[in-house]
Amino acid sequence: MSSPLRMRHLDVLLAVAAEGSMQRAAQRVHLTQPAISKLVREMETMFGATLFERSKRGVMLTESGRALAIRAEYLRNDMDNAREEVAAIARGTLGSLRIGALPVAESRLLPKSLMALRRIAPDLRVRVHDGTGAALLGSLRRGELDCVIGRLDSRADGKDLVAEKLLRLPTRIVARRQHPLAAKRRLRPEDLASYPWVLPQPGAPIRTVIDGIFAAAGIAAPVPIVESTSIRLNYELVRSSDMIGVMPDDAATAYKADRALAILSFELGDRLPYVGVMRRTAPPSHALSLFLRLLRETCG
Repeated sequence: MSSPLRMRHLDVLLAVAAEGSMQRAAQRVHLTQPAISKLVREMETMFGATLFERSKRGVMLTESGRALAIRAEYLRNDMDNAREEVAAIARGTLGSLRIGALPVAESRLLPKSLMALRRIAPDLRVRVHDGTGAALLGSLRRGELDCVIGRLDSRADGKDLVAEKLLRLPTRIVARRQHPLAAKRRLRPEDLASYPWVLPQPGAPIRTVIDGIFAAAGIAAPVPIVESTSIRLNYELVRSSDMIGVMPDDAATAYKADRALAILSFELGDRLPYVGVMRRTAPPSHALSLFLRLLRETCG
């Protein structure tokens, strides 16, 4: 590079990419349009590549520009996180922690860990985000989350993410108490295929396991009536219909104890991946290091 890359360059790159216009990008970052053009030319010189294509419709990223914009977003998020952590240390606090949580962690593992964290660091601000595994891992890669807790996902097996096993947590197949299958002692895939399902989206670990069970039996996997990872929503759907669903063991056991649902007699065994925590390979913050220690103790 002929001159140093500055955060201002990255801000301009992302602003032009988002707005599709040099003029609107200038308003967004409070610069003049000539200043925007100059910074874009500097970046193109630094990287030896054209970053934007100009047309009647506006300004669009080239393939090289898109690659740089992805890294620019990561870098900007990392700098924002670093500023927040340094400011928190200066105040004598730990700052904040952003956790992505998949439903399997919500019933027992995450609440116990967060209560232990509150006792040790009562001033630490915690934000918990839910969503699909793919969405949460995307946020993690961009630096918008500090970690994701759930079943370990093959999409987290890469150079940029670290996946740590925590524990095996069974998943149960559930139905309403008066469901025709609830009283049967032994169920076959054929029995389960006869009823509608509510399942997570394709690609989710439990969905992959369920689809695999039917494939091994030579049966077409059921197409779920609803795709959902919400334990509460799935409970309401299953409780009020003949739909079949899946739930973490602790949630299914609690609903069974309340005589709200039945656990069907079909064991998934060890087919499911471990529940674990996924984070970026970058060194963890003080807050994340503390939380990871408490998370391991909760699982120990």
